[in-house]
Amino acid sequence: MSARESLGEAQARFARVATALEGPGPDEAALGTWLRAARGVSAADRMAIYSHAYFARIHGALREDFGALAAALGEAGFHDLVKLYLMAHPPHHFSLRYAGAKLPQFLASEAAEFFRARWPFAPDLAALEWALADLFDAPDSEVLERESLAAVPQERWGALRFRLGDAHRVLALDWPVGDLREAWSAERPLPTLAARPTRVLVYRRDERMFQRALPALEARALELARTGADLETLCGAIADEIGADDAVEHAVSLLDRWLSEHLLAALEVGGTD
Repeated sequence: MSARESLGEAQARFARVATALEGPGPDEAALGTWLRAARGVSAADRMAIYSHAYFARIHGALREDFGALAAALGEAGFHDLVKLYLMAHPPHHFSLRYAGAKLPQFLASEAAEFFRARWPFAPDLAALEWALADLFDAPDSEVLERESLAAVPQERWGALRFRLGDAHRVLALDWPVGDLREAWSAERPLPTLAARPTRVLVYRRDERMFQRALPALEARALELARTGADLETLCGAIADEIGADDAVEHAVSLLDRWLSEHLLAALEVGGTD
């Protein structure tokens, strides 16, 4: 540090060098003028220790959040992905919890064309794994109990409207990456995927994360519920697909499943709680 350089300026310069992943810059080239060698370790080698630790810590955090993606790409592929990603999107938050927020977006960008050419499902798999990581910290919501539903007179069920909780997300994907994620979680060999449009429901229940494929009809019903449609409207949409005879039974089975998965937070009857 020069006599005229403040502590803050020196710290900023150190941070620039320690977090630079694209190779030596002007600050690093002049290391010998502002960073001392010590105990036989050169200034460049001392800085390399900090640079390696910076990358290794974030790499490890991303590997935890994107475990299936890391397994699918392999050690070398995931290492290269993380390096390029951090060059494009260096962390701007003190918490590593947000380090992977833009990885799905990066994998879908032109900069990641190489990875998509070899692993075309990678953006979808990253989106699924980020949803699992992100929703783990979603705000807690009230959970609708079956007793509240059972207390509503049957003649008023058609006017029921449901409010969904915050800890869920529906993903529209081009690849069935849920199969790959499930195989990885179960420590089974990763399957070979073929492109197939699919919807995946990601949700949290009792501090645990879950995912499952979402049939098109259920996805439509869930979206109607999210936008405030009443149960009569839901049944009508279901009837359009499977016929009126089975619509009510199917709607009730969906409600039962959504209750068990803690997707529903509250209900309204005819505009009143």
